[in-house]
Amino acid sequence: MVITHPKRLAACLRLLPIIGTCLSLAVGNAAADDASIRIAYPSGMNAQVVIAMEKAGIAEKAGLKPEYTAFQYGPPMMEALASGAIDTVVTSLMPITSYAVKVPGGIKIVAMVGQSSHSLLVAKDSGITTAEALAGKTVGVSFGSDSHLDLLVWLGEHDLKGKVTLVNIAPAELASSLASKSVDAILIRQPQVLRLQQQTGAKTLHTWPFRFVSVVRTKFLEEHPREVAAYQAALRNAMVYVAQNHAQAAKWFGEYARTDPAIIEEVSSDDPLYNKKASDIDLSVAASDRALIAKWSDDALAQGMIKKKLDVGSLFEK
Repeated sequence: MVITHPKRLAACLRLLPIIGTCLSLAVGNAAADDASIRIAYPSGMNAQVVIAMEKAGIAEKAGLKPEYTAFQYGPPMMEALASGAIDTVVTSLMPITSYAVKVPGGIKIVAMVGQSSHSLLVAKDSGITTAEALAGKTVGVSFGSDSHLDLLVWLGEHDLKGKVTLVNIAPAELASSLASKSVDAILIRQPQVLRLQQQTGAKTLHTWPFRFVSVVRTKFLEEHPREVAAYQAALRNAMVYVAQNHAQAAKWFGEYARTDPAIIEEVSSDDPLYNKKASDIDLSVAASDRALIAKWSDDALAQGMIKKKLDVGSLFEK
């Protein structure tokens, strides 16, 4: 239809700016909606970088509309990822290995997010001072965790398989089980390691790196590549923030973990990225990371923690 009546034409011309503004708002709102991303994190040290991202508004600066969800343990978090209730998580190697075997091709690793540590501890008055002295003893560990796999491999290296009794203990109950002497040793994460050393004089037999990764649902990556790229940039910027603002990052995470920020600062030095310059912080997945994850999955299969071989290549972006 062509409008020729002068008054009607003038009225339509007056409406054009309003229509244009409405269209711009609609497009802007649609873009904002598309930029939504649901981010989850657990209760361990791997939460520090996500909490810094949230508190400092870093994802918003990358153009995202983030929603953050905290989980006490990894399994419920990975179940939420499988259901599509969240889009991305910061977690560790064992949860993604187990997930990838059960849901082949369902996730992609998009960042290596530093590391912390976990340690095998004995009580101050324990006579256990070497690995060999654990023969005939009982060790508390959370079954199905990164700590569990590290312990199984280590016991094999010291010819202790079948000579040490392993007891499945929830993470929150490990410290009390050592204090009550219901077990002879425990395998526990930071910052609990340092807390037990300071408060009870617990002694360390061995320490392992506890590596962190971030994964996204493959479907979300395929449908929202721009948002995933922005998320990767936000993760790196959050790590830079933590490295440059130790006290503030430790305060935020300490409030979440109900832990003295001074302890958080001290144990954060387990992460090589913690004291690096911004220009040296790289969270990309390198060839060495792929090799490490491949060995991890092979060890998990050998130790019976996964039931079939993982197609490790399916975990990475092409």
